[in-house]
Amino acid sequence: MGVEQRDVYLLPPTHDSSLIEHPFIVLSVKDANDYEGTFVGVMITSSSNYLDDFSFRLDNQMFDKPLGKQGSHARMHLITLCVSDAIKGTRINKMKPFYFKQLMKSIGDLIFNYDFTPIE
Repeated sequence: MGVEQRDVYLLPPTHDSSLIEHPFIVLSVKDANDYEGTFVGVMITSSSNYLDDFSFRLDNQMFDKPLGKQGSHARMHLITLCVSDAIKGTRINKMKPFYFKQLMKSIGDLIFNYDFTPIE
């Protein structure tokens, strides 16, 4: 399966089947994802409980399709998962390149204290 940078998928809950699937944005590039069988991503949430300095605000114009929830933001805590375990179904959205670069810059600044430009 070709998991690509900027793709948005739903992550099924692994420990509690009563929880709902959770959207995430893939940060890592397709070649690395394919080679390793893993990906790096960030979760999307709309919970105001987690709206803090480790959040990147999201809105509908940043994506190919509307997100479906107001007040969404990406949590700056990076996740790494196996592609086969995490990807169930098809891509649900894709982040536009301009806004993805802003997200990656924020992650670089906040998480790594490093200014970097992602591969397109």
